[in-house]
Amino acid sequence: MQPDDQQQAAQPEQVKPKAKTRRQRKGRSPFGSIKVDGPRFAATWWEGPVQRKRRGFESRGAAELFLAQVRIDLQTGERQIGDPVVVDGVTVEHAIQAYGRYLDEKGLKPGPNAERLRRLRAFFSDTTVMVSALTPAVCAAYYAALRMRTTKTGKPYSVDSQRNTLAEAKMLAKWCVSKRWLRTSPLDGIEGMGKRRHGKAQLRIDEARRWMAEATKLADVGDQGAVAAMMPLLLGMRASEIVTRVVRDLDDDGRLLWIPDAKTEAGKRTLRIPEVLQPYLERLATHRKPEDLIFGQHWRDWIRKSVKRVCELAGVPVVCAHSMRGLHSTLAMDAGVTGHVVAASLGHESVTTTKQSYAKPEAVAGGQQRRTLAVLAGGLA
Repeated sequence: MQPDDQQQAAQPEQVKPKAKTRRQRKGRSPFGSIKVDGPRFAATWWEGPVQRKRRGFESRGAAELFLAQVRIDLQTGERQIGDPVVVDGVTVEHAIQAYGRYLDEKGLKPGPNAERLRRLRAFFSDTTVMVSALTPAVCAAYYAALRMRTTKTGKPYSVDSQRNTLAEAKMLAKWCVSKRWLRTSPLDGIEGMGKRRHGKAQLRIDEARRWMAEATKLADVGDQGAVAAMMPLLLGMRASEIVTRVVRDLDDDGRLLWIPDAKTEAGKRTLRIPEVLQPYLERLATHRKPEDLIFGQHWRDWIRKSVKRVCELAGVPVVCAHSMRGLHSTLAMDAGVTGHVVAASLGHESVTTTKQSYAKPEAVAGGQQRRTLAVLAGGLA
């Protein structure tokens, strides 16, 4: 081999640079571009290597805003390749779906998240309209229509339901502002109408005693519903918390009940089970695996029906399970237990919620009076 041949063989093979794509040759960005198309502006973008999309807009600003939002949605995963693209902005349905994904990422549980989205679709009855078309007048009309709506049973929506739905719509609008889909919230000036109801009707003490006697009699013969119905009254538990408890949540030989998951951080708590309830729960947990549900598979409505059934058998006014939870706080505060302790047992983040919607005002005042008298008599505050 000649020296020139050896030198040529030692040189590494030259790699040819890749040819520029058509978009690169024309100076277009890797994502998309905007050009004048007669009296309109055409936004062209790419989703993946081959999916080319094109939409027209009345102004360059609208096209740029839309193109920027599509790019953000693709990067953050709020939009998947191949999803339909809204024209001239974002529809209310698109906003609701994106908001739902945002809440899911924040850790909101599927049940409350689905309920929140249901309320939003109830408020915005036409979700095909553009978010940009939501003016204060349009939103006021939506709220007026909501106040005229009735439930499946023909009853009008309660004031609480109307105002809660309005509050959800306001939260969505503010989120849309943060996404730059709206400049300002069109719902800021809309005030909720009607007076909210705080708390449910509660049994009197004598009625509660009769109710408890009937529930105990049923529990003695193996009535699981009666045992479950006692838990809102004796432990202040929510219906959803009762039906989702598993065997391993019973701890310390049946004296403690763990609630590790709740809709709020304050709801995560450990409750001391009263002696009257311990044998019933222990009997239900016998021969079941640690992850088995204590009461088996039930929806939370089962608790309401069980409380109602005991009310009818005991001959007392029919109340709901939430009412028994409120009676728990009323009796506790009336006995002098501090509001913060009762709020903690109910899983409330604020004692204000407990006092406004659960405990009766006279119970709060009576408990404060007894603590004051105890301190004046030489006891501890």
